[in-house]
Amino acid sequence: MPKAKLVNPTGHAKPKVQKDQGPLPTISRQKLAELKAAAAKHGAKSRPNVHGGNSARMAKQPSQGSFEGLSQPCCLRPPDTTGAVGKGQYVETVNGAGFGVFSKSDGSLLKNVSFASFFGYSAQSIFDPRVLYDKKWNRWVISAEAFPESSTVQKVFYAVSTTSDATKDFFLYTFDPPENPGDFYDFPQLGLDQDALIVTANIFDSSLNYVRTRAFGIAKADVYNGGNFGFTYFDLGTPGTVAPPVVEDNNSSDFLVAAASADNKLSLFKATGLGRSNDSIVQLPDVSVPAYTVPPAARQPGTASLLDSSDSRFSQNSTQIGNQLLNIHTIAESGLPTPRYYQINTDTSAVTTSGIVVESGNSDDFNASVAGSPVGGTATNNIGRMFFTWSSTQVNSPTHQVRVKSGGRLASGPADVVGGNTHSTASTFYDPTGDPVERWGDYSAVTINPSATNTCAVGNRAYVVNERQISTTSWGSRIGKLGFCS
Repeated sequence: MPKAKLVNPTGHAKPKVQKDQGPLPTISRQKLAELKAAAAKHGAKSRPNVHGGNSARMAKQPSQGSFEGLSQPCCLRPPDTTGAVGKGQYVETVNGAGFGVFSKSDGSLLKNVSFASFFGYSAQSIFDPRVLYDKKWNRWVISAEAFPESSTVQKVFYAVSTTSDATKDFFLYTFDPPENPGDFYDFPQLGLDQDALIVTANIFDSSLNYVRTRAFGIAKADVYNGGNFGFTYFDLGTPGTVAPPVVEDNNSSDFLVAAASADNKLSLFKATGLGRSNDSIVQLPDVSVPAYTVPPAARQPGTASLLDSSDSRFSQNSTQIGNQLLNIHTIAESGLPTPRYYQINTDTSAVTTSGIVVESGNSDDFNASVAGSPVGGTATNNIGRMFFTWSSTQVNSPTHQVRVKSGGRLASGPADVVGGNTHSTASTFYDPTGDPVERWGDYSAVTINPSATNTCAVGNRAYVVNERQISTTSWGSRIGKLGFCS
């Protein structure tokens, strides 16, 4: 049973090893390569009916400023960029640089701590970090994992702040996932409901074949008070990467969703009572969607080097409000990497609405995240606002290098989100290794601001974070805000 250690996040440490691999695919690498090659062979075409005109223009949601986030320690990539906004702070987590605490008022960096120092662990590199702000209990939650030490030892880490101030004390937990010897625990995701933290992860055998997806709940009553905890360790089979939700109401059930690498459906699961002794997870009827497959890599002007658009998994947690579930993944559409979101009715396992999120009709768009807000919602459609971030390149006139993008949608607006705000544009292409396809992103994040101002009510503003490019060989990140308010 994991035990807590109370620490204050101070000090710095250099990672022992470097990570430059993407998340393991839940299909064979050969099959993924075949799908990627088929997507590239299809050839890029303009997306039909997407030209940035009034018929598809996003709701007015101007950028409300941005500031520089964490950047790359020497030679480590990709960043696995994610972050969350609290009442007065923004916390970002990345590979290598650990986590940074920023002031929301001016973007100043209040603290930056490596994970090796924070968790007191340096036997292996710590990676795949996640962070959430629990606005009901005003706590920060950080998770990460390390590469295996041996066939029987692989550490995962959880940290919970004791207050709303992320520069102060945290309860720390470290344990080994209860897997078979030689199995690899990978790509853990983090969600939460009113009572529990929700965790999912992919499991691979010693030959790195995908063998199962796990899910479990950790009771907040335990970890928020520094107590020991246990959990039921669910086996969800092999649906692909399963995304947990951030539940924005008091729903007693949680809905988890997965997208395969290529399919015409999404897998949906219902979890009840996570974190309690009688918790359960059952699989619901599949959600029918138009056929999709993995996206081609993203092109860059001035070079043959491409940016990895990953596969078609859901890379971040979903938003769950009432019987509506919202998430986004990147697929191939018109031969272009294209983010597509789905709002799902969990009562009927049917799509409420769906659309694409792009800069223009012929841009390469990828590495997307979404969050929803109940503001403007109705009894039959609980999600009234959507906020997005993604990466974009343009190889047709006018060309541009990789950008950090954001945008939004009203429930009453067009399904497709076209155009968006630009928070950062690279001045040259990214090619740190000379490989044909360079690692990029792996994930980004959107979170809803939990505090109001005189001109912006809660639910009308969101913060985004995404990878940006500093030079041909190094990455940084950009944190931005936008809202349906001033």
